[in-house]
Amino acid sequence: MENQNKGLDKNQIIGFILIAAIMGVFGWWQSKNAPEVPVEPAATESTETVSASELVVSDNPSTENIAAIDNNAFLAEEFVIENTDLILTFSTQGARLVSAQIKGFSTYTGDSLFVVNQNQTMDLILPGAESLGQKGFTIDTRSSSGAVLTDGATKVRITLPEKGYDFNWVVSGTAAAAGKPELFWERTAMRTEKGISNERIYSTYSYKVTEDGDIENMSGRGGDDSEALGAVDWLAQKQHFFSFIAHPEAGFSEVQAATVNGGDEDESIVKKFSSTATLNTTVDGSYTLPFTFYIGPNHYQTLKDYDQGYEKVINFGWGIFGWIGRGVVVPIFNWLEGYGLGYGLIILIMVLIIKGAMSPLTFASYRSMAKMRVLKPQLDEMNKKFGEKDAVAKQQAQMALYKEAGVNPLGGCIPVIVQMPILIAMFRFFPASIELRGESFLWATDLSTYDALISWDQHIPLISSFYGNHISIFTLLMTASTILYTRMNQQMTAGTGSSEQMKQMQIIMYVMPLMFMFVLNSYPAGLTYYYFLSNIITFAMQWGIRRSVNDEAILAKIEEKKAQPKAEKKKSKFQGRLEEMQRQQNLNRSQRRK
Repeated sequence: MENQNKGLDKNQIIGFILIAAIMGVFGWWQSKNAPEVPVEPAATESTETVSASELVVSDNPSTENIAAIDNNAFLAEEFVIENTDLILTFSTQGARLVSAQIKGFSTYTGDSLFVVNQNQTMDLILPGAESLGQKGFTIDTRSSSGAVLTDGATKVRITLPEKGYDFNWVVSGTAAAAGKPELFWERTAMRTEKGISNERIYSTYSYKVTEDGDIENMSGRGGDDSEALGAVDWLAQKQHFFSFIAHPEAGFSEVQAATVNGGDEDESIVKKFSSTATLNTTVDGSYTLPFTFYIGPNHYQTLKDYDQGYEKVINFGWGIFGWIGRGVVVPIFNWLEGYGLGYGLIILIMVLIIKGAMSPLTFASYRSMAKMRVLKPQLDEMNKKFGEKDAVAKQQAQMALYKEAGVNPLGGCIPVIVQMPILIAMFRFFPASIELRGESFLWATDLSTYDALISWDQHIPLISSFYGNHISIFTLLMTASTILYTRMNQQMTAGTGSSEQMKQMQIIMYVMPLMFMFVLNSYPAGLTYYYFLSNIITFAMQWGIRRSVNDEAILAKIEEKKAQPKAEKKKSKFQGRLEEMQRQQNLNRSQRRK
């Protein structure tokens, strides 16, 4: 490490003197009371035990070998292999992976990113309760990209390709008994992102179900109690933007897994993973167990290139939301990214593309709202005429008016309904996009997390719990633009209900943006920036259409439509359904009276 001490300070010198004194007294006492046992040589600095929890990989790990002695006096050596994307450190004790560094990535604090670290345990339990982790190996052959370890009976071959985030780990030998091996795997995932709450939500186990090939996820919120996952092809410990995937060639026949979220008292811990997975391979005598491990970023195309379904650990949502995310949003985003544009500009162009594709529906919606607006005086007259006492007659009169005018009262809702899956797909896309990680735009230094222009450390009751200890400017802009859009939309829409109903609806429409302000304050700046732009462009389109639509011309067309003979008027399917519903209601009402 860069800050490693090069010499000994006063406390270290005193400590070594005390250790030497204690060892000397202990050796004298042992020789007096147990003369038949040979006295062990005093421990020296070169034989100090170094535990896994004390290991830190240096800035130049490829030139470093670290040794440690366990209780059985086995000299465990650590060695490093690397390629263009990974630096992996292994120990000859159990052929275990000690740490992994992903090149080109760092934590939100700027430290080197270790996806696997000292809080990791992976042990292969062979039939006959033979633990690979307890075996002491020696290095048979070694290169910069691989090694072969052996203890005489068992061999482990580790191979790292020239580039990529996967490596092969093959165990071979002779089993002491027949049965299926088990992989015991647990890890404490350490924090890598600024937004700890979102990182915990998006960190969980993902796995590919053997039976149907679907990719499933355990819960990210609050963790999951131990759960039987059944037979799976591979198992992934997924953090927000990085995954560690274990993929045995034959898959797992059974997996028991659990996750536990880190507590508020220690925000350095994201989640604790633990699992016991039984391999779908029965060994009897000689065996070979090939594994492939992936340690790298949750980048959609990178994962997809492995052709194993790894890309679906990126959860874009279920059903149509996931289809839109993977089939529409990701291709558009990657296409724009290929031009080398800034991500702020890419998001703006994405908004323009989506709004442009939706513009025919948007224009039809505003024309429908304009028709409702010019009919408002006639609807107000109906409200005065019938009041609240004869609601059925008033509804019949309104439906008759809509029919004569050729108006669909729900026409303004169609674009909202169509755009809802897109909005939800974007809600899932931006928090999962590693492309935005570390990318700045305007005052936002990282579009993959919140833009905290103003923040504080003090805990404020309720505010800190529900809003956070920061203010996101893009979230405020999104909220203000949503209220502005709501205001203009209400001016363009005619109110056909009672004044009390309209007041309640207006309150709800203004409260909703404020609620989303609290919800989205800790979400990525890229998401709230997208929603802000979407509101502004929608507002501009609405203003432009309002300027181009002539209410008097629309009213004249409606009156012309009403003047047509009934035989010439075409009844819409919607109007037909309304009439049928109304007829059925009247029939039921008359039957109840009888």
